[in-house]
Amino acid sequence: MMSRPRAEALAAALRKKYKRRAKKRDPGSVRVYCITTAEQSRDPLDCDWLESGPLDEVVAWIDLEKLLGQRH
Repeated sequence: MMSRPRAEALAAALRKKYKRRAKKRDPGSVRVYCITTAEQSRDPLDCDWLESGPLDEVVAWIDLEKLLGQRH
């Protein structure tokens, strides 16, 4: 559903957008968050959207507070 390179690109985009707040988010946690959130979403997402959707759009979809609150 989401490749490692895509997760790395999303993690880098989050760090660029949110600076210090997203600094500690690694690609693995971003990937897990996105896949889990997409699976639990009431509105089914196109399974390719996480992988091929516009990077800015996917970054905007990510709830940073929920991502930061994830336990690892």
